Amino acid sequence: MNHAAEVAAAAQDLPPFPAVAHQVMQLVRSPDSSAFDLERVISKDSALAARVLKISNSALYGVSRTITTLSRAVVILGMKTLQSLVVAASSEAIYRTRSFKDKLLWDHALAVALVSRWLARKKGYRDAEEAFVAGLLHDIGKAVLDLNRPNRYQDVVQVVYNEGVTFLQAENRLLGFDHAEVGAIVARKWNLAPGLQEAIRLHHDPELARQDSTLCALVCLANAICVRLGVGPERFPELDLGNLPCWEMLQLPNSQLPKLLEEVQEKLAAEEDLFGKGI
Repeated sequence: MNHAAEVAAAAQDLPPFPAVAHQVMQLVRSPDSSAFDLERVISKDSALAARVLKISNSALYGVSRTITTLSRAVVILGMKTLQSLVVAASSEAIYRTRSFKDKLLWDHALAVALVSRWLARKKGYRDAEEAFVAGLLHDIGKAVLDLNRPNRYQDVVQVVYNEGVTFLQAENRLLGFDHAEVGAIVARKWNLAPGLQEAIRLHHDPELARQDSTLCALVCLANAICVRLGVGPERFPELDLGNLPCWEMLQLPNSQLPKLLEEVQEKLAAEEDLFGKGI
């Protein structure tokens, strides 16, 4: 089997992208959509609607009055932010895989989403919520590999844990391809926006981006920061962020690194109620 066919085979039998999340993303893209349209779609899934309201009232958004209805959530948070909540609440089940202990993969995905959005706002990126969604889905290829090739991917996970190598290194050694390649196929089959597809494919190689290099760099740096801080299954506390292409692409001076890491740690600590409990 050639390389392309092997990657395609690894991405077969995909879990469907949650229908409500897909509809919400389409609505947010459309200039003709209204808050009522969004509320109607989310209301189809009562459990999802309850989770969205729960997170809307968390410390993450710091609203002054309790949000009790979806329509109120749309007014206060906006359609793009509500989209992020829906995608997050819908994606958690996909990330809960057999090979990763204690929801490490989900915790990492959520942390990267939060840091991606924070960095996007810090850099004045045009769409911070797009950065959140890209960060949330950047490792979807790992979840799909664990679903479709559980025995082989368990070997990958064990190599990462036991040898202290990266997932990219372990995947390419044992499988001949990596989770970013599989994730790109997943994103395409799910009909995600082109910028999101590219960010998932190139979150380790943002310098190759053609569609939206800034989005790719934001997710790359957010991922690297979380790896350095030990949020998730990969932990490299000595990782030199200043030497990464994404650091240079975002034009961040090395003098800002200590302060940046401190601010990210404070942000994640402030939102720790999101971790370990699910959305």
